[in-house]
Parts: sequence; C-alpha cells; structure tokens
Amino acid sequence: MKVTRWPAFFLFAALIISALITEETGDVTPVEKGFERNQALLVGEETDLSSTWYCVSGTVGGSGIANHEILLGNPSNSLGQASITVISVLSPKQSNSGDGATERGGSPETLQLESVTLEIVIPERSIISQTLSEIEGVAGEYAAAFIQSDIGNLVVEHRLSGQVGVAQSPCASSASTEWNFAAGTTQTGTREIITILNPFPDNAVLDITFAADGRKRRPDAYSGLVLPPGALLPIDITDVVTLAETVGARVETRIGRVVAERLIVYGDEFQPFGLSAAVGSPSLNELWVFPGGFDLDSRSSVVIYNPSNTLEAIVDVEIVSDIETGPYIEPISLTVKPGSSEEVIFNHGEGSLDASNGVDASGRVPRGIPFWVVVRSINGTPIVSERFVISSITPQKLSGSTLGVDLAAKEHFAIAKDSEGQLAIVHPADDRLTLVQLYAYSEGQLYESQVIEVSASSRKIVDLQQLGIPENSVIRILSSEPVSVERYLGSELEGEWGRLSAGASELVELEVNQTIYE
Repeated sequence: MKVTRWPAFFLFAALIISALITEETGDVTPVEKGFERNQALLVGEETDLSSTWYCVSGTVGGSGIANHEILLGNPSNSLGQASITVISVLSPKQSNSGDGATERGGSPETLQLESVTLEIVIPERSIISQTLSEIEGVAGEYAAAFIQSDIGNLVVEHRLSGQVGVAQSPCASSASTEWNFAAGTTQTGTREIITILNPFPDNAVLDITFAADGRKRRPDAYSGLVLPPGALLPIDITDVVTLAETVGARVETRIGRVVAERLIVYGDEFQPFGLSAAVGSPSLNELWVFPGGFDLDSRSSVVIYNPSNTLEAIVDVEIVSDIETGPYIEPISLTVKPGSSEEVIFNHGEGSLDASNGVDASGRVPRGIPFWVVVRSINGTPIVSERFVISSITPQKLSGSTLGVDLAAKEHFAIAKDSEGQLAIVHPADDRLTLVQLYAYSEGQLYESQVIEVSASSRKIVDLQQLGIPENSVIRILSSEPVSVERYLGSELEGEWGRLSAGASELVELEVNQTIYE
C-alpha cells in the first residue's frame, strides 16, 4: 500500500464508470430498491453538521468482564471535536424464581451514578481510543458512552476486553422502538447480558420477550418496565432464561426509543472461550446473508428467530459454494413457529449437543469447499438471523453470536487497531460485476489499495494484511455496486466474523436471487 493524494479518488471514479458500461442487450437496467427500514450502524456524510453514536455494553469496574474502550475514527480532511458522556451504574440485583423467570415485581435494581463528560479533539484522517475507566470521575460497574461530534462521517466502534477474550464491534448510530436478537445463550459456562440505554429526557416504557426451548417467555418483571431519562439498565439474561442453548430476545417500547446491545461471556479465566458484543437489529427482514460463511472446525450454526405473535415463517437456508462448477447443495427448508426460533447446524464440534436441538446440515457441505449462506423467508414473514459459534478448544476460533447482514451499500467503514483480519464481500447482483477499493486513513495519511473485482452473484475474501492496511486506521470500502460485507477480526487461530457500519447515503435493500438449477 502507498501514500497517495486526492487524484486517486478521480481514478477510482473513472474505473467505476467504466465498470458500468456494458454491451447492449435490450434489457432494462434493474432499479435498486430504496431503503426505508431503520438501521443502527450508519455513517453519515462529511458534509453533515454532526453525528451521534451510542456504545452501550461494557464495564468499568474491577470485575474485568468487558473493559470498555471507545474507538473514534475521523476519515475527513479536518480535525473535529467530540464529547463522550459516560453513563454508569452499579451492578444490578434481580431476584430469580425457581422456573428461571424473574419473580413478579423483581425487576432489576440499579444504582444510577452521575454521568461524566469528556471533550476530545480527533485529528484528521486518524483514529483515537479512550478507555472509559480512565476518565476522571467515572465509577460503577457497567458503563455506556453517548458520543456527539461535529464530524459528520465519524466512525465509532468499541473494544471490550476481559478474562475470556476481546470483542470489537460497531456502536449504534441511532435509537429505536425495537431491538431483536436471535442467538443469545445461557448454556452452562456462559453468561448473557442485554444492556438497554435511554438517552432521552423522557421515560421509556419497555416490554422484553424471549424465545427458548421452543416456547415464548414474557416475564412479568419485563412487561411495562419503566426506564427513566438518561438511565442504563444491564439485564443478566442468565438469571431470566436459564440453561438455554439459544435464546431469542426482542425489546419493544410502548413509549420512547432506546438502544440495546448484547454481551455474551463464554467460559472463565481458566477456560476462556471468547467474548461477544453486538448491537441488536432495529428491524426485521425477509432476507439475511452471511458473507463470511461458517467455521467447520467448531460448533457452528445459523439461528432464525421469528418474533411474530401470530405468523409462522417458512424459511430456506441456502448454502452458496464459492466454486461455480461445484456440486448442487440443496437448501434447508424449515418452518419457524410464531415467537420461536430454529437452528441449522453446519458442524457439531467436539462435545456438543446432539442434532435433536436443531436441523442437521453437517452432511450438506463437502469438506474443503468454501461457502456463504443466505437465509430467506419464503412466505414474507420478517425474521432475524444470527451466526452462532461455540468453541470448546483454546486457542481456537472464538465463540460468538453475530447478526447477519440485511442490506447492501456502496460504502462501508471499519476501524482497524492492527493489520490482521479479512473482509468477506458478497456481490448480490447477477448481471454485472463490481469494483471495490479500500482507503485507509491513519495518522493523517491516506492509503489506497489496488482495485478488486468481484463477479456477479459471488463472494470474495480479502486479506487486509496482504493489502498493506496500516495499524490504527479507519478503513473506507467503496464499491461501484451495492455489496454486503462482513469483517473477520483476529488471527488464524482466534477471531470471529461481524458486521460493519455502512454509508447512509448509498444504502439499498438486499436482493439475492435464488439459484436455479436445471
């Protein structure tokens, strides 16, 4: 990778234009569907006057569960300012009934502490990090960060580190009236915490429902739950839905908007199997894609959650091989009942539970054939879907749950603390290729990658280290056509796939045509 100047952008623009020139076929160019659903991971434009972000899950106390560090990336050509307001609480206490549901009236009790604000300057084309526990005046155990900046295209992620591992993921760029999670877990040796932030000056009233063991659970303590203005509420799901292999969750507001993020702790300091953090999905969709595919060395599966009260979802899980001339892989068809979830298992791993806990797809994928996955609701009932990985060996691919991608965009953003990692890029259009180029902003410099070609209806894995991406950089991924992207954070031995923030101005609904075999 080399240091470059602004003319590189004009060169890439010319390449994009040339990629769009095709031979006349008489066909009408497909019209991309605009985007209307709420999305939580969106980066604004440089011309925007301000930006707002919410980093909800994390700790600042001495527990060492998930020490909270904020990463702020400024890809613009001007330095900017940002304020980080830390909202912290002491550890919540909640009573638990014998059947795994919180007792009536036993809603979580927290001691809300006074918020603390830090003003910082972010240089142009660079990133800075701030550990919340190092800000003077911050106390408590759990802490969220509310970030406001005059940088319109500010990119914000957070990095959580603890005794069982490290997790890095985008923060939320907006609040919502609903948040959906498909694949939490409270099985033995794990701990799940859903943290909810009300950043606004009015009360929010919440209902939280769970799906586990084939049935819907609506604990009384989480029906009509009032969250005061500026309040943070960590809920230990381990005490609400006990010993469930997968837990679907839906947070809905009767009044107001909130931000919800999930933290899962796998193992302990003696057997650390991973730390996973993810913002929920603020909307459901009929189509989800997993560009990074699935690990066949650990227990790996895809979980589909249908939060509807009345409608069942008829779903196809499509396994798409990277080898164009490879064998036909028949989709897995299943029905997801209202308020429940289903799991499709690609690999059982060592010491995992038997196939009765999900649909066994381990025999569908030939060993050694790389693949990615599409989850499609055939009957139009919107769903949410996540990748679910459980590792029983350390060091190994880390355990974690990550939402699939339900959109396509021409611009994506990521923050890289080091140069290791990969990108998985799915180009869903079936009638034209796309050109992709990466720009990295680090310590005031702009670096550019070579132009990468991704064929129609295909996937490409890009190694960031081979491209020469520098450490401590903001990565901007530009494509001539809308694509879906996941990032792999970590090394060959340890890491997990996860979502990226997308540019808000070039967002379209995801469309992946079903493969038709003669």
